[in-house]
Amino acid sequence: MTSLITNGTSDWYSIDLTYQIQRTLHFSLFLISDVFAFISSVFVFYHLVADRQLRNALHNHVLIIILLLIFAFELIDIPLHLQFLITGTVRPAQPILCLFWWFIDWGFYYTIAVLLVFASIERHIVIFHSQLIATKRKRLIFHYFPLVVIILFMITFYSLAIFAPICESTFDYTVDLCGTHACYGTIPFFIAVEQIGFGAISSCLIAIFNMALVIRVVRQKYRIHRSVQWKKQRKLALQMIALSLLFLIFSLPLTIIYLVRLFGPPDWATEVLPIYFFLSYYAVLLLPYVCLGNLPDLWKKLKKCNPRRRRRVAAVEPQP
Repeated sequence: MTSLITNGTSDWYSIDLTYQIQRTLHFSLFLISDVFAFISSVFVFYHLVADRQLRNALHNHVLIIILLLIFAFELIDIPLHLQFLITGTVRPAQPILCLFWWFIDWGFYYTIAVLLVFASIERHIVIFHSQLIATKRKRLIFHYFPLVVIILFMITFYSLAIFAPICESTFDYTVDLCGTHACYGTIPFFIAVEQIGFGAISSCLIAIFNMALVIRVVRQKYRIHRSVQWKKQRKLALQMIALSLLFLIFSLPLTIIYLVRLFGPPDWATEVLPIYFFLSYYAVLLLPYVCLGNLPDLWKKLKKCNPRRRRRVAAVEPQP
């Protein structure tokens, strides 16, 4: 993967082709990860939507939206990477494919980051300030309205950055992701909003709000120790902390590299950038497993999906 835009003003996102993960290993890891992530996503999404109690829980609405974005990665983004790794070219070699690929790869990725910021803030409201979402009007103000604004803003931003004629992108169909980045990477405003706003600031806010969540939950433990309310609060907090830590572990190193290259040496960390770029996808591919591990009564749901167990139950049922 490498940058296709080399106008002399900004090559902060370029990736040296001389140092890449072996193509066979890259393909195998992506294929296996994508298949199992898709299975987990379907399982989690079905139970979040089919179960009325889970579907109506406000803290699950962000997870449902994130899972929909993850489906786009699993069904479109990763398969396009796999197709390139097999053939060595982007097919079909059409500009519209590259534009939509960038829209999903970059736009959806940072949309998930911003949604995790909102989820980190909302988890404080759900656990410690439930009076703010006690009525329909308050839920509209503090829950539904921010979600709609975030989604509309991210769609608008990346639609303008990628599809609007603000600059002219060129496409290299012999390079993965059509050259890694659209031409808006050379425009200071767009790249500052993306890398500083969606990348660095989002990562900092996720870390800050989840550290605060840990402190508040631990303090709350000593007030309502061993109560049902404490167990519920602990589970909600642990789910958000796990989601945020996963995203930070795989996303933050790449964000740091991009920021240094943006404001400093444009060739900084050239040797490790392809590896961190590859690993950043696991911030998305591993999220369904965290959601899966936090499903209530997980083992009961898994047993219900076991056809052998269903046959055994049917065999021992009394006949009329």
